[in-house]
Amino acid sequence: MADDKKKISLSFAALNPYIEQSIISPKEEKYPGREFIQWGDHNAYPDYLEDLCENVASLQSIIDGSADYVCGERVNVSRALQGQYMNRKKQTADDLVRDLAVSFFTYGGFAVQVIRSQSGDIAELYAMDMKNLRCDKDNEVFYYSETWNRRFSMVKTLVYPKFIPDARGIASSVLFVKNTAYHTYPRPKYAACLKACEIERSIDEYHLNSINNGFMGSALINFNNGSMTDEEMEEIEKGINEKFAGKNNAGRIIIAYNDTKENATTIESIDVPDYGDRYDSLAKRSRQQIFTAFRANPNLFGIPTENLGFSQEEYDAAFRLYNRTQIMPVQKLICRSIGKIFGDQNYMTIEPFTLVQNGRSSTDI
Repeated sequence: MADDKKKISLSFAALNPYIEQSIISPKEEKYPGREFIQWGDHNAYPDYLEDLCENVASLQSIIDGSADYVCGERVNVSRALQGQYMNRKKQTADDLVRDLAVSFFTYGGFAVQVIRSQSGDIAELYAMDMKNLRCDKDNEVFYYSETWNRRFSMVKTLVYPKFIPDARGIASSVLFVKNTAYHTYPRPKYAACLKACEIERSIDEYHLNSINNGFMGSALINFNNGSMTDEEMEEIEKGINEKFAGKNNAGRIIIAYNDTKENATTIESIDVPDYGDRYDSLAKRSRQQIFTAFRANPNLFGIPTENLGFSQEEYDAAFRLYNRTQIMPVQKLICRSIGKIFGDQNYMTIEPFTLVQNGRSSTDI
């Protein structure tokens, strides 16, 4: 029996769907021939966190704002190391603390490079970029590279030992501080809400694409001219996108030139639901999850909530709570860490950030 069924070929162009596998796992593995432990899938977890911080507005706001709170009004040290600075790059104590605070809120930890003089005294302190740092399982040896994303044979590393207070003969070492004792590398506070971060980023990207691709999904053009080659279809699609799509083409008229009425190009309108309210609700929910991960109130970071009755007293109470539970522990951790380097727990102190109201400080607990 002859097969009279015709073969039907359909061709569609669409955006690739986002898949959850794009979220990089923080798993830690040691590969044969490598002395360090890999930090996440393909050794790229800290790069992924940095990318999120740069592209998720709520996350960046919390991290930057929290770092400001940690720096407080002023950072005081018993003595600077290079004149009035902490290193030859002319970073002040305030600069150093801010870098360490940003690192802690971004990655869940920080690292300080300790450089000694020929006499063995502490000469310089630098906040190391955690994105470029790897180490062995026990945090005894550290490997620094700015080229981890290259093929392993092309990666150049600098090797540093762990900081030991009385090891005066070691020219450069690393003090490594993390928020967990159960893993080789730290975990950020927002690790549990990475999906929420991805949702906020995706919504921003969706709206950007909607503006720049105004023809997207709103109309279907049928070409009734018989079968065409792949090259012809690509050329037609390219021409339509260049001429009619984009943010500057709203409301333009499409003119089609056809040999006959029977071969006329037809355009069918597609009813696209208004996702504005749905996306707005989803964005609010995602933003709330991010702030919940930090146990923070959005009003403390310049992001107003729908509660228009948020009074000055409520703001003051929210700041007191966040300062006591999230900021002060980080301040103490940084001061203790720097004090450990100098063998003096009073070497560094931080004057708390204050909101002065009627002659009293809002940080008085």
